[in-house]
Amino acid sequence: MIFEPSQLHFASEFTRYIFLNPFDRRAADELRLRLLEIDLGPSEEIAHRPSEPTSVRPEIVRLLRRVEALLTELQDRLRTGVVPECYEEQRALEGLLIGALYLRHFEDRQPLHEAGDGTQRVTAYRRFAADLRGWVDVPFKFSEFVRDPAHMFAVFFQVRRSFDLIVQLVRGNSRPLNGLRAEIWHSIFPHELQLYGSLLYDRMHDVTTLILGPSGTGKELVATAIGLSRYISFDAKRERFTEPLAGAFHPVNLSAMPIDLIESEMFGHCSGAFTGAVGAREGWFERCGRGHSVFLDEIGELAPTVQVKILRVLQSREYYRVGETEARKFAGKVIAATNRDLGEEIASGRFREDLFYRLCSDVVRTPSLREQLVDCPADLPFLVRQIAEKCLGERAWPEQINWLADLTVGWIEKSPLLGLTYAWPGNFRELEQCVRNIMVRGTYHPTKLPTLLRSSSTQSSREPAAAEHTRTALDRFLTRVRASDLTFEEILEHYCSLVFARSENITEAARRLCKHRSTIQERIKPELVDGFRFQ
Repeated sequence: MIFEPSQLHFASEFTRYIFLNPFDRRAADELRLRLLEIDLGPSEEIAHRPSEPTSVRPEIVRLLRRVEALLTELQDRLRTGVVPECYEEQRALEGLLIGALYLRHFEDRQPLHEAGDGTQRVTAYRRFAADLRGWVDVPFKFSEFVRDPAHMFAVFFQVRRSFDLIVQLVRGNSRPLNGLRAEIWHSIFPHELQLYGSLLYDRMHDVTTLILGPSGTGKELVATAIGLSRYISFDAKRERFTEPLAGAFHPVNLSAMPIDLIESEMFGHCSGAFTGAVGAREGWFERCGRGHSVFLDEIGELAPTVQVKILRVLQSREYYRVGETEARKFAGKVIAATNRDLGEEIASGRFREDLFYRLCSDVVRTPSLREQLVDCPADLPFLVRQIAEKCLGERAWPEQINWLADLTVGWIEKSPLLGLTYAWPGNFRELEQCVRNIMVRGTYHPTKLPTLLRSSSTQSSREPAAAEHTRTALDRFLTRVRASDLTFEEILEHYCSLVFARSENITEAARRLCKHRSTIQERIKPELVDGFRFQ
């Protein structure tokens, strides 16, 4: 055996640690402390290599010294002809080496500063490659992943960049949010991370990700983090990444497209495919090349005819341009999102069950704002300050941003309608509007549109009039129906307007009426909505 029993235990635990989901903080902290307590004997006294990371936590530096000391001892044994006797030993040896290289070269984030848009040379690669060659210069054949410095550098870069993207895009300290970050991580890297560099780095695009959660909970931010955290190969000769870091994420808001244009936008069309198609046009699936991601937002809004075509893409990774008979290959990754209950949609026949089972190989759920604040009330000032910074713009002084943030938090805490127990039904979007209202008006009242149009000072006195107004509008509608005084189209207009007035938005109205939102929107009349709206 190349390891002493205590050394093998340490190496196996360190391998677990280095491949752990970094957002499983409790497990990582406990494992790191256990590693520092394992007695390795005299090997710890061997001098460690220079050039260790300079901007990481002291306990990480101490752990790295222990790993490098053990690697130096194992390297000497390898040179005498002693080799790992089993897979467990080889895995532990490579885990030590991979972990040491990552902590030495990527824990301080330096390579990220040089990567740029793919056109800049990454000089940090030279130090990394030289370091790797120094460790593997022994009479033992390591795995292909360890023997390919450019590929290992690219994987390490992806790991570091993915971590930073997730932290940057998903902000907050609550347990629900940290759980969300951990879920995003596993949408990028498999649970067994040691398999990623050798087997799965170019196959994760085959896994479709479905993001579920209420409206306004940041599903597009989650999709962006996943889509931009892709593997990009590194050209060792040119010392550059082979593609730009950006431009690989293609969001498509399905609910914003007219139903008759969705297929053309998604799949493209050939010249003459329909009236107005004067030239060929590529769709989103065609623009989404290998390593890229197409994000289908509000996939629950899709008509059944389009659902069938999406199913074909996921099953065979083929699609057809509108008007063409030649199949085209889809090389990217599909990320989809919806705020609908797909179980209800399937039961009602509005969503295909087979499409759902093609989408759900990787499911991420976004927590509501209420869940976040219940777990960590201190996140409220933090989130409000982020919004205040966005509202006031780049020219704002920190003192001005703090002023708006403090004013907003103070209003929320003192308001009888808000307070720390408010449910925030509009989630983060509603919190944004709260900040903007306070910036413009100095107040925010979480009420529906009719109340917003009324002065707060006269609100209570006008409630009976509002109720009477509602009854009058409904009575007029029912009277005309009984008298057969409405055309079929007028009945549809009245009823669609009534349902919309009693719904949160057009999407909810369309769901209740089991019709596409564009069909409902055409029949909604503002003057009718005003009559039906008061609650």
